[in-house]
Amino acid sequence: MTHRLHFPADVFDTYKQLPDEARRDLAVSLVDAQRHPLEVSEPYGEDDGIIRTVARGRVTAVILIGAPTSTITVLAIAYTGE
Repeated sequence: MTHRLHFPADVFDTYKQLPDEARRDLAVSLVDAQRHPLEVSEPYGEDDGIIRTVARGRVTAVILIGAPTSTITVLAIAYTGE
């Protein structure tokens, strides 16, 4: 099953401001998460199977997995860039 991806406007603004490489890394992480969200993510705090993190390179995102609606919402993005 493929999950739909949702970016709140403020988080998408953060995404747009990332350097090209970081945007690519985050995009790859999120595409992977759309197919297998629990397999390619790590727990965010306590493992509830709902709020998780994905990371690649120097960018990390906190995601909310909505199993009933088959959506992944990007809650926050962190970049440890130059």
